[in-house]
Amino acid sequence: MSTGEFTQEAVIENGQNKIYESAPQGLTLGQNEASLLVINKGSDLSFLNTKEIFDLTQAEFDTLISSKLVSQLTTSLSLAFLRYSSNRNGYTDDRLYEYIAASNKTNIAFPYGIFNILNGGMHAGNKLEFCEFMIIPKTSSINENIRIASEIYLDLGKILENDLGIEHTLVGREGGFAPNISDVEFAISLIKKAINVRNTDKCDIAIDVAANNLSRRIGEDNSNFEYVIKDKEYSSQEFVVYLESLLKKFPEITYLEDPFHEEDIGAWKELKIKVGDRVLITGDDLIVTNIKYLEKYKDSINACILKINQVGTFTDLIKAYHFCIKNNIKTIISQRSGETDSDIISHIAVGLGSNYIKAGAPARERIIKYNSLLRIYDKQ
Repeated sequence: MSTGEFTQEAVIENGQNKIYESAPQGLTLGQNEASLLVINKGSDLSFLNTKEIFDLTQAEFDTLISSKLVSQLTTSLSLAFLRYSSNRNGYTDDRLYEYIAASNKTNIAFPYGIFNILNGGMHAGNKLEFCEFMIIPKTSSINENIRIASEIYLDLGKILENDLGIEHTLVGREGGFAPNISDVEFAISLIKKAINVRNTDKCDIAIDVAANNLSRRIGEDNSNFEYVIKDKEYSSQEFVVYLESLLKKFPEITYLEDPFHEEDIGAWKELKIKVGDRVLITGDDLIVTNIKYLEKYKDSINACILKINQVGTFTDLIKAYHFCIKNNIKTIISQRSGETDSDIISHIAVGLGSNYIKAGAPARERIIKYNSLLRIYDKQ
């Protein structure tokens, strides 16, 4: 994978036809994600070696593997079977998105891109507490969306080199720049400067706080939380105020992901009430693509990250997706920090008509997803 760590790849072989798919791996994990256990050589996978497997529906196949396996392998198997089913039904690999739309009764539509251009937190080696600083181009045309993001990414690199030095152009796990800075507001100002080089007023700003990683439990029963930014401690209520002030100072920010610890639900609800009419309060670690947690926390969010390997199978992601649509929760089909060379999330985002896709920086191995979106666009 992109970070050099091991993951799982599955192959479905039917006659001379071989279909491969792989599962990514994340670094920042929700407490309730599907197990990341690796299948070892002694694991019994013989139940997969039957001809009857090829006659199953996606839901039946996913139910079968989920009952036998608890690991990343369910993700790669489920996605490989999705590609196989698409081929079986007469769709070529480059039209997988059409099969996804037809089989799930969804409308083909292109998502807005959420592009990672500056890294902090666990995704970088700097002292920025927040994990991802991203941009969302406002144009609905995916080719223009990608072009604008690419220009801003390149302009940010030049700004970092000219203003701070070339050593500040090293990159983090998802391809965004990881300058040796520690101030959140300075990071945002750098992004604003890059936007204004040649794309003024064409982008919103998005931030993944990944607050699980900058919070700690306090109190006699460890039921309360505090958040630490540049060695300053904030209570849950104080951190709500801090984020409100950040949004007021930078009205370009229209997206906050995991702004609080996944168990600090009161803070989630309060922030949504205060700014949810203009900002996407997005659950990732809170929801882990699981309909159980969507049902429980639907009043705490208005947008949701959907990652297949968080929940284990494509069928489970579809359940979460339809729940979001029914409850007016924006959908974001997302990558992981440790990615593979698969482009399947691009097909899923278009086939389901997801509101957004989050696929990392417009650079390096992450362009596999963006190039796939451009090829799909070219077919329309």
